[in-house]
Amino acid sequence: MHLFMFNKKLIIASMTMVCMFTMTSCFGPKKMTQRIVPKAINTINSVGLDELNLKHGTDYTIVNTVTADATIFYSEQKKGEQITVKEENGEFKLVYRWDNEDYKWKLVDYEGIARFGFLTNDYGSVSLRDPAPEDVVRKLAIYRVINASKVRGADGIIEPVISTNIEQRGKEIVLKTTVSAKLIKLKTDAK
Repeated sequence: MHLFMFNKKLIIASMTMVCMFTMTSCFGPKKMTQRIVPKAINTINSVGLDELNLKHGTDYTIVNTVTADATIFYSEQKKGEQITVKEENGEFKLVYRWDNEDYKWKLVDYEGIARFGFLTNDYGSVSLRDPAPEDVVRKLAIYRVINASKVRGADGIIEPVISTNIEQRGKEIVLKTTVSAKLIKLKTDAK
């Protein structure tokens, strides 16, 4: 019974998001308020083994495998008119409120620094104007893998595996992303 209710809520939430996106895309630009959230962004090269065109041992070595994860909590308040996205350890919190005049979500409050990482083959940006918890948790986990690779002196990562789990705990939705990748170090001519 609980699984049926969760699926029903998930379907309704998905339909609501599609309707909101459709409604906001049909109306022209309106007055925009700019809020800049403190954020940190990292990028790292990500390739598959077949793309390297290098010889293992001669041109590069696999340093290690690194894994990092990120967890955020998504919750709705004020009968769905307000949304909170927060990192589990309190690194950052984003609060959005639905604006009935502009027909879109507006960032109304934040705390901390939002950290995001990008792989070169999926580089983009995270829009902090819209609550996109799956994108936020994915980019946070990638940021953490990039930092771990820098600490270990890697030049890049190969074959990253990214998985996201979403579950409901009470009134909060918990999103957890785990990123695992092999670290590579390029060999140089200097000895």
